[in-house]
Amino acid sequence: MPVRSAVVADDEILNRELLAEMLPRFGITVRTAKDGVQALKALEAEPADLLITDVRMPGMGGLKLLAKVREKWPDLPVVMMTAYASVESAVESMRQGAYDYLMKPFGVEQVEALLLRLNERQQLVRTVAALKSEVRDRHRGRCLLGASPAMQQLQQVIERAARSSATVLISGESGTGKELVARALHELSPRAAGPFVKVNCAALTETLLTSELFGHEKGAFTGAIEQRLGRFELADGGTLLLDEVSEISPELQAKLLRVLEEREFERVGGSRPIRVDVRIIATTNRDLAAEVAAKRFREDLYYRLHVVPIHLPPLRERAADIPLLLEHYLEVFRQETGAQVRLAADAVAALAAYDWPGNVRELVNVVERLSVLGEGELDAAALRALLPELAGAAGRRRR
Repeated sequence: MPVRSAVVADDEILNRELLAEMLPRFGITVRTAKDGVQALKALEAEPADLLITDVRMPGMGGLKLLAKVREKWPDLPVVMMTAYASVESAVESMRQGAYDYLMKPFGVEQVEALLLRLNERQQLVRTVAALKSEVRDRHRGRCLLGASPAMQQLQQVIERAARSSATVLISGESGTGKELVARALHELSPRAAGPFVKVNCAALTETLLTSELFGHEKGAFTGAIEQRLGRFELADGGTLLLDEVSEISPELQAKLLRVLEEREFERVGGSRPIRVDVRIIATTNRDLAAEVAAKRFREDLYYRLHVVPIHLPPLRERAADIPLLLEHYLEVFRQETGAQVRLAADAVAALAAYDWPGNVRELVNVVERLSVLGEGELDAAALRALLPELAGAAGRRRR
């Protein structure tokens, strides 16, 4: 949810009244306090989504108030105000956990830009939290399930690769679980507390993808009404997943190569280099070496991405894992829907013999369909009645 309520602490009544007038324009209710003590009382009486406080106030000043807030409400965003053109005070407040600062005098444009950045950051925090919960509660290791030699070797590679910050290139057919391996690499790494940010390189045009990756400055192009942080900045301190990296244009490949080499970039329309600490994980369902040979992908970028290669085998090449996957997902959907579907031995054998062109993704969809439409124990005949594709898949069965 966006910011809906704020507490403003400032000993100068004009500044309090200014923000009390500005913030409601953005749908924010405001309570004011003349010092840190009153601000704490206001927060204790009723929680808020944001605290804006002056640095210098009589009694309890902004930095002391910030420390108190970090103890009691560690997730509450705090914005510091200062009338003194002092970089030191701003840096100190950020070091102690402030989200941002406003330099007095400020206008409605500065406040609007601040709120936009904050709402974007809050959305990112919620997204990352949801992904982490998803990984923990349901998806952690789902594509890693299996006792086949191929999967045991894959698990070992993931565990070793996760300990470093080396760039990883994950290859494999669609539906094999490349994104889930990327999330596992992040969750098992020292960066697990940082953000996990994904960008689908195949879903955006070159112009949109450039802005999405690197961000843009206000006025950089038509429609750029505000500064926007790119995925590289949002992933600082964490992991950035470049999904289907083979789809990016040659021009953007050159820009990406520079970031990988120098660890810095400029926003679209900007000139100031921005340095980031980001681990790159890329995925592809194509043979990138073949793409290089065909001159469709830069060789130098390929080697920058191909530091730690991880290849996911298709499901048809690890048929021994299919019964375990079926059992796992039947239990997942049993817990979600209460369905009590079971598979007889001949039904499991029929599914193990299927070619699974959609890989693990298709298997999950099939189990969900069986959980919705099936009842009790399903044998091979009942299975084929519910899954017509199995009955006509003789030509796609493994031999």
